[in-house]
Amino acid sequence: MPTPTPDAFPVARIVEHGGVPLHDRTTRHGGTARHGGSALARASDGGRTIPVPRRRRPLLWIVVLAGVVVVALVVAWAVRPRGGDPVTQPAPTPNGTPSSTPSPSGVVRDDFDGTAGSPPDPSVWTAQTGAGGWGNGELQTYQAANGVLDGSGHLVLTAHVGGTPATPTYTSARLTTAGKFSFTTGTLSARIELPDGQGLLPAFWLLGSDVDHVGWPAAGEVDIVETPNTTADSVHTVHAPSTTSDTQDVASSTTVHHSTPLSDGFHVYSVSRTADSITTAIDGHTAMRITRSTAPPTMRWVFDQPMDVLFSLAVGGNWPGPPDASTPTTSRMVIDWIQVDPRA
Repeated sequence: MPTPTPDAFPVARIVEHGGVPLHDRTTRHGGTARHGGSALARASDGGRTIPVPRRRRPLLWIVVLAGVVVVALVVAWAVRPRGGDPVTQPAPTPNGTPSSTPSPSGVVRDDFDGTAGSPPDPSVWTAQTGAGGWGNGELQTYQAANGVLDGSGHLVLTAHVGGTPATPTYTSARLTTAGKFSFTTGTLSARIELPDGQGLLPAFWLLGSDVDHVGWPAAGEVDIVETPNTTADSVHTVHAPSTTSDTQDVASSTTVHHSTPLSDGFHVYSVSRTADSITTAIDGHTAMRITRSTAPPTMRWVFDQPMDVLFSLAVGGNWPGPPDASTPTTSRMVIDWIQVDPRA
């Protein structure tokens, strides 16, 4: 797999939702009523001055106190929790964009929500289009229309085999985060349903963000999962330059056999990266692990740099070979979600 460049995917089902703790506030109402002796008023009666007690107004005090109670009850009613929920509701993490605000744990994901036929979030994803073999003698022409949302929370890459036996046509899709998001450390996961078919090469992979400047394989490549021709086997590979040449590819690869083909449904494919290690997994089971110290001695370690994220569905080429009469006319690679957890 070759081509694309950088930024920072800040991207995971399992977006975590958090909120601000609710702090109950209590307002104290208080005061002291001072009662002294009866005030005296002066009245004249036959030359005598007599004390006259000031009239008390008990009814007025009762009315005032009743008003205070009513106001307190109204305030309590206005701020009560409704339906058992906290008074302050946490804002949900926006769906459909890996560049959205992370949850408290830092996990960010794209659930590919949107209208059927629309492209995935353009602030994160770019469709790479065109033909020319893509460095592997591939047959397809990549088109933006072949990589769109299905309206049910999925991103779908569709490969079409058409034309006639004499002049066949092949179209498909390839998407990248180049220039918009890059992944360096942590765990990147995606829930994907992969297709079977002779000549098909579905892939979830990483390409060094500096590929346009240093070229391939100097930029490095991590094939999180590829299933050439059949999903009964999955291939997990890293490509890097040699210690003596930026143009010489040194690869380390592992093939995993599956008694039940992966096309049986959705599976979670992931890669965990640190500056010194790469681990790929399927449904939480390690498929391949390589470290700076266990890499081939002729491999120059370039996997501590930012890398772009790609989905592609290639047709034909030097690897895995051409399609044949058994190849479906329409094949789909369906992505349910993708997420990044900063914890490796």
